[in-house]
Amino acid sequence: MAGTAGKKGKVMIGVNSVTALNSWSLELGIDTLDTTAFGDEWKNFISGLKEWSASAEGAYNVHTDTNGQAALQTAFLNGTDVDLKLYVNNTNYYSGQAIISSLSIEDPVDDIVTISIEFQGNGALAYT
Repeated sequence: MAGTAGKKGKVMIGVNSVTALNSWSLELGIDTLDTTAFGDEWKNFISGLKEWSASAEGAYNVHTDTNGQAALQTAFLNGTDVDLKLYVNNTNYYSGQAIISSLSIEDPVDDIVTISIEFQGNGALAYT
């Protein structure tokens, strides 16, 4: 079975790549609404509202990546949405508007400084 290597993935904010990141993840969810009635032998459900969230992490580069990591930090501090694109390869990506729900920087004495960013989808998610 063929797979897809993650080495061509990337994170973009609008038309700008976010540099120094080395992983991202995407979570999709849907509410399931219970429609079970008296006398039913099995539970019944219908689909409800959809949601999505994402995260990304990598080497800290806020001081030089003005259109990427610095723009994400500014959006977090200002509470503004970002136009997020999560590339699986050179041509396929997920995209949508997102709120940055968490931004974390870790500075260990024995390793590189890293950044982790959590996104909450704000509306629909598309796949191209």
